[in-house]
Amino acid sequence: MVPDKQCPCGSGKKISACCGQKGKVIDLNQYRWRRAGRHLRRKLAEFADHEMFVEEAEIAREYFFSVMDQDLVDDEDDLLLERFFEWFIFDYRIREQTLIEYFSLAGRLTSEEKELLEKWKVARSSFYQVLQVDSQSRIVLEDLVRGDQVEVNDGNAVQELEQGHILLMRILSVGEDNEFSTGGLVLPPESKNYIISRVKLDAELYWKEHGNRGNWDNYLRDKAHVLNALVVEVGSIWGVSLSNDGADGQFITPGEGHFAGMAQQVTNIFLDYFYDRWINEPMDVLQGKTPMEASRTKQGREKLQTLLQELGKIEKARAQKGEPFYDLSRLRKKLRLPESPLQQKTEGINNNKWACADYDGVAALIKDGLEKMGYRSQIKKAVELWEKYSSMARPTFRKPGAWAAAVIYAVARLLGDENIRQNELADMYNVSASTISSNYRSICRTLQLNG
Repeated sequence: MVPDKQCPCGSGKKISACCGQKGKVIDLNQYRWRRAGRHLRRKLAEFADHEMFVEEAEIAREYFFSVMDQDLVDDEDDLLLERFFEWFIFDYRIREQTLIEYFSLAGRLTSEEKELLEKWKVARSSFYQVLQVDSQSRIVLEDLVRGDQVEVNDGNAVQELEQGHILLMRILSVGEDNEFSTGGLVLPPESKNYIISRVKLDAELYWKEHGNRGNWDNYLRDKAHVLNALVVEVGSIWGVSLSNDGADGQFITPGEGHFAGMAQQVTNIFLDYFYDRWINEPMDVLQGKTPMEASRTKQGREKLQTLLQELGKIEKARAQKGEPFYDLSRLRKKLRLPESPLQQKTEGINNNKWACADYDGVAALIKDGLEKMGYRSQIKKAVELWEKYSSMARPTFRKPGAWAAAVIYAVARLLGDENIRQNELADMYNVSASTISSNYRSICRTLQLNG
């Protein structure tokens, strides 16, 4: 059997997913363009990483992340850093020119690379909707901002994308084909109207300040960081996230449980607001005291524990039915109450019986992964973290390894261990780093961790 190595055409894909597909003949002309495109990507990255741009990169990084909701992002996140790096190369202006424009003046390029570079200099990230995905490698997209249609050839992406998906992508011309740039964002079809209305409103404000109304090219360049922030914000609501594997055709798309995840988020937000008021309302059962006042005495705490146990039975029944439920440990934290003996018994790591067999599978993968990495002492903490998160969020998934990796990464961040990286965990569990990133942020939001 011939090893499935990287395709020699320069696409960055495996042979079986590229020129080695059954019945496919290598187009030597396109082979030349893909190879030139791959070399050009590498040269651009090396140029942007030069020490002369270090100070400017720090300024740009602060600017890029400043428009994002700080509760949703981690500026050390591998995926977001890759999104930043792409924006820094293509859109960020240093004395009125982008980095890719400065690079075009540096020379030492082949004729093919020069031709590609001229087209890449004006390539803008935009919102696209998937119109058609065929069984081979062709994806037909509509630019929702500029109204054009474009085709992209990517044998791996067709396995992940579906008709209707909304993408924030940069598309690069490579010979007669088009390729996705190194990073992309994917949202479900239901988000289309909201996204486009927000973009149009922001564009009108931009044109009012800068003039040249209707010039989408300048807007998409100057507000690219804002559009990234918008999709991260909307993605956090819909339970989807960035994909950093555009060049390899891998995308993070809405999972089976993204509507349930959104319902759980809404439930938490609503009941957090309700209970914030409830703890300061006098109650007859507490002899006219508020729950907050009652929590300051031993007798009051005992009554509160009894009350919360009854509420806990209701929430447990909702959770068992698969309905959105409220985690009362959030309320106990507000009142500074310890976990109830009943809850400790039912939630303890040795007595827990997870409803979903896949949850046990994740725990086993966590244990196996930490043992292989030499972190045996962190196994109990990691499994406990997964147990708590899964009981609260009830995630549904197809790849348990992605959750095992996210939990291990979360524990490493909590312990200040910077040796464990998302990309390494992605290789270990054979999943996308973007999936790990998404799951990690979900864990942090649900458990209110400062990762």
